[in-house]
Amino acid sequence: MTISWYPGHMHKANKEMAAIIKDIDVVVEVLDARMPQASSNPMLSAMRQGKPCLRILNKADLADPHITKRWLAHFSNDPLSFAATSSKEKRINSADVIFLCQKLMRKANAGKPVVQAVPSSNPDLEALKEWKRQQKKHQIMIVGIPNVGKSSIMNQILGKHVAKTGNEPAITKGQQRVRLNDHWYLVDTPGVLWPKLEDQAAAYRLAMSGAIRNTAIEFVEVAIFAAQTLVTLFPERVKKRYQMEELPEGGEAFLEALARAKGCVRKASRVGASPARDDDAEKHHLPDIDWQKVSEMLINDYRAGRFGPMSLEIPPV
Repeated sequence: MTISWYPGHMHKANKEMAAIIKDIDVVVEVLDARMPQASSNPMLSAMRQGKPCLRILNKADLADPHITKRWLAHFSNDPLSFAATSSKEKRINSADVIFLCQKLMRKANAGKPVVQAVPSSNPDLEALKEWKRQQKKHQIMIVGIPNVGKSSIMNQILGKHVAKTGNEPAITKGQQRVRLNDHWYLVDTPGVLWPKLEDQAAAYRLAMSGAIRNTAIEFVEVAIFAAQTLVTLFPERVKKRYQMEELPEGGEAFLEALARAKGCVRKASRVGASPARDDDAEKHHLPDIDWQKVSEMLINDYRAGRFGPMSLEIPPV
């Protein structure tokens, strides 16, 4: 299965973001701390046009803290970038964002040549110029893929509920502009993906996280990918979670064993069985397994962080 999800409102939102970015001072990109690379929009780099970018690694409590520190260092090495985290225990707020954006703007301007303005002989004019400089308004644009927690971050920054939140992707459907203080404004944008998910391994990780609507994917196929990933990278966590002494090799074999251990099976004489599920079971050569039920169990456990903090990506060397 090739994963692709790019509805019309995302195309429109990407065009609107590109149109307003010239008036933006700092871009804030919200990433999933468990998969910062997969959850970063590749279109944003060109769209930013050299604008500084603050990356917030959200859901940091669900990621490995040691790997998250490496991601923070990786992003902060870029002169036009800085990174911070947000989690249930330590939520980022308005003061944090303004402070980090100011710090990032100083960092970005550090290497630029200073243009000395010709002083005026009129002290009133000079005072007016200084007043205008102090009164300058700055704009932050917050962006992120669907279901990365961008709207929750927005509400944390503002200290009130202004953005819709939920467990389904694509909750925010339009831009919002709100005042942070006398000098800083925040522009919220809808969660968007990009037209073609060329890295399908990354696309499957996004599907695991809930960034892609369940109706746009084959749930069982994603669960098999998730099972293979978790059994390979975190076997002891999986054993502990499901109280299994040994793990079968391969995602499909693991899901079968998990289904039998947890009772996710169908009665052989079941009447009125769903044709879709029967076809799915036949596809995997195990007609008694309730693939949908066991798939939902595994994916929901991952999304809820029931395996403990885990990171699926490490920063490039």
